[in-house]
Amino acid sequence: MKTLIRKAIYTRENEAELISSGNEWNFHEEITNDYLHSLHPYPAKFIPQIPRRAIKLWTKNGDLVYDPFNGCGTTIFEASIAGRYGIGTDNNAVANLASRAKTTLYSYNDIEKLNAFSDNIANGFDFAARRDDLIPKNKNLLYWFHPSIIDRLAALKGLILEEEEPVRTLLMAIFSSIIVRVSYQDSDTRYSRIIRNIVKNEVDIAFSQRLKEILIRLPETIIKGRTKVDVIQADSRNVPFIKSKSVSLIVTSPPYLNAYDYHKYHRQRLHWISNEEDIIFARDNEIGSHDEFTKQNATPDNYFNDMNSCFKEWFRVLKDRGYCLIIIGDAIVSKQAVPVGDIFVDLLLTQGFKPENRWIRTLHSTKRAFNVKNSRISHEHLLLFRK
Repeated sequence: MKTLIRKAIYTRENEAELISSGNEWNFHEEITNDYLHSLHPYPAKFIPQIPRRAIKLWTKNGDLVYDPFNGCGTTIFEASIAGRYGIGTDNNAVANLASRAKTTLYSYNDIEKLNAFSDNIANGFDFAARRDDLIPKNKNLLYWFHPSIIDRLAALKGLILEEEEPVRTLLMAIFSSIIVRVSYQDSDTRYSRIIRNIVKNEVDIAFSQRLKEILIRLPETIIKGRTKVDVIQADSRNVPFIKSKSVSLIVTSPPYLNAYDYHKYHRQRLHWISNEEDIIFARDNEIGSHDEFTKQNATPDNYFNDMNSCFKEWFRVLKDRGYCLIIIGDAIVSKQAVPVGDIFVDLLLTQGFKPENRWIRTLHSTKRAFNVKNSRISHEHLLLFRK
């Protein structure tokens, strides 16, 4: 039996040529955390320069840009500041919270309210009322959090819920962003329990620090001509609320096959910021889940069936001659290499898309979206198609 060589890319095309031509999409020297792009940790999010460049190249003012796997809203935020309209769909409530917080059109009055909130908790929030009603009804809560942290998070959430929109949503996104940090979960990309000494004022410190960081960035988002965007919790295989032939450009990075479990790694956040229905929706509609494809004798068939359903919807919503840019990595399932990029090309062709170009971009060694030790994910495909 031939030994599998573990690497990032498996393709029938000339890999060296695609990597060379992909240099224009690397952006290694660019600042990738401007505006509110660093608001919330989210694995596998792409750098803003990718949608920024695509929007500039393939859309005009007033066009509609769609991201079917919206994540924390990078594509639709870039659409907004470019004067385009945007729709982002995602099945995960954490993603939708972060995206709404990032893409809101804030005013200077909102910033004043946020500064007042920051000043109010500058010395901690011992004054906050105990809120047992806001503690998640999760049977494993004490496995993942120290009791004093649970009380502190509930008190903080109570303070946030007293605020009006859009301040409340931004504060809730910051609240969500610190939850893993003050839990026993190892990291955003490792779902294992690590007992560490966490004292209750770490919640105060972590939240206050993040709020101050965001307040520095927030004035940058007040840009004349920005457009509103929509964030919708939905399964991207079925988006009937988007009109046929209404979208000028799709820019998206679908879940990488066998790489990550968005529902599982965000589970503690989901319990704190959403309801049981949202948690079930995220779990049942996840595509490409790592848990599913690490089972014995697993095959990638379900993943490609799901993605083909997405491609069918994308073809429907795209205008004639509209563009679709997909960022995706290859995978290994059951010790077999899976050339995801090449298979996507074949599936897109069967749906009627026309190939325009393809590249392989090299991820920056210290700016990878996947924060995983010894990760193979050093390169990813960019596939450009047109309807």
